[in-house]
Amino acid sequence: MSFSPQTAPGKLATADQVGVHNRLMVPLSFIMLIAFVIRMVAAFFSKGFAFHDDHFDVITIAQHWLYGLPSWLHEPMPPRHSMFYAGIHYGLFYLMESVGISNPDTKMTIVRVLHGLYSLLIVYYGYKITERLSNQANARIVGLMLALMWFMPFMSVRNLVEMACIPPYLAAFYFMLKQDDRKRNLHFLWAGALFALAFVLRYHAVLFAVGAGMVLLYRQQWKEIAWLVLGFLLMATLIQGTIDLIFFDYPFHSVVTYFFYNADNAYNYSTGPVYRFLLTILGFMVPPISVYLLLGYSRTARLTPMLFWGGVLFFVVHSLFPNKQERFILPLFPLIMILGVIGWQDFVRTSSFWQGRKKLLAASWAFFWILNIVVAVAMSFTYTKKSRIAPLVYLSEKQDMDAVLLEFGNSSMKQPPLYYLNRLAAEFHEYHFNEKRDWDEYKAGKPLPEDFAMTYSLNGEKSLDSLQTELSLYPYQPDYVVVVGQKGLEERMQRINSLYPALELETTITPSLYDRVLHFLNPRVHKDEHVRIYRIGEK
Repeated sequence: MSFSPQTAPGKLATADQVGVHNRLMVPLSFIMLIAFVIRMVAAFFSKGFAFHDDHFDVITIAQHWLYGLPSWLHEPMPPRHSMFYAGIHYGLFYLMESVGISNPDTKMTIVRVLHGLYSLLIVYYGYKITERLSNQANARIVGLMLALMWFMPFMSVRNLVEMACIPPYLAAFYFMLKQDDRKRNLHFLWAGALFALAFVLRYHAVLFAVGAGMVLLYRQQWKEIAWLVLGFLLMATLIQGTIDLIFFDYPFHSVVTYFFYNADNAYNYSTGPVYRFLLTILGFMVPPISVYLLLGYSRTARLTPMLFWGGVLFFVVHSLFPNKQERFILPLFPLIMILGVIGWQDFVRTSSFWQGRKKLLAASWAFFWILNIVVAVAMSFTYTKKSRIAPLVYLSEKQDMDAVLLEFGNSSMKQPPLYYLNRLAAEFHEYHFNEKRDWDEYKAGKPLPEDFAMTYSLNGEKSLDSLQTELSLYPYQPDYVVVVGQKGLEERMQRINSLYPALELETTITPSLYDRVLHFLNPRVHKDEHVRIYRIGEK
């Protein structure tokens, strides 16, 4: 397959080439403005967190460091998450609190704003790479996709390493595509450094660099390989090597531990068939356009082999590995959009089938854009995990609180995001068992602060005797009870009243619109999580 001179890099496409997008003449600056506006909406209105990792392995760790709790530090084995990324958030929190910004909601809004601004680089480099490989018309389509694809604004303001690694790896590919022979060595040096930056954020991002390196190796471009490897080693050693040398045994100890851990625990997390990520891509990118984009991607191996094989290697490795969580494939979506649009638009231009069915093609794109824009806007106002966050934000204003009891009925007990209590706090299990070494080290250096709070949990599988045993171990006794969910509420309240007969209802927190819609669509999986907060009165 070859691309005609009419679609050469930097050339504007004709109306026939662009098809349904022939009137899409918005400049890059306007696309960036669209991306900026919807990301800022998400930053201010889409509170909460999407997955366990983007809160408990980033925000919680950074705040613990600010409190002086040595989570992850000086442990026998490195963590399985990016200390570099958590460290960036520690620095942000330190700066905020040094100027008097301590409210957890306010801090998270600032963090989301910064992530939203940072994610604009995805739109910019996606546009510029497409423009260099094809033409401005295709670049506009890609830019708008990256700006408005239904999950992009929402995910862009989350604390996900899978999203944070995208700008540097796209920038690396952009440098590798530059044609200036006088600075070619410097471009590959920078590309290597940027790939390393993506790597220290999300180790799997190295697969993009390996795929591109395989192409250079096949071409026997030894000088480019040398500069690429040099840039990668310098940046990776400067960041990851230094971190591991300071806190652990040797440079890149974290990387070694990570891959050994995943090899030993490949089947201990969410698993699925080899085609799961293919279905994820087809669903996330909205059929039938998702099918068109995959077909287009498959046609670009000769046009841009480094990007093509980098993406293929990333996809194949993730598909073959048993642990399959949807967020793992997020870094691949920009490449699918870039190469998919380029390949598909060229295919449409030369296809007699599609040239004779322009209305069908236009309808496909219209469905794609309407659905994506509507859902993207809705997601930008989505407050995720509200039932877990809002109660703690409410209780953060209670200065007299020593402890809180979280009651989940017959549901499984969920880890509370204690960051939102705006004070050093511990979950009983964490304090007493899981992270005892961290707490012992903390208390060896200084006493617990006066506003320290403990949280206890209760559900149908846990007896009141077990709870009372836990309560007897520490002086921190609950002042509030948080009751999550409505199912079996009367019997649950009778059970709680047997322990705390004087309960006063303080407030009720309703689920977000997003949570209510999920409950309506699938009540068996998504529970009604109205939350009632009771103050425990004197017996």
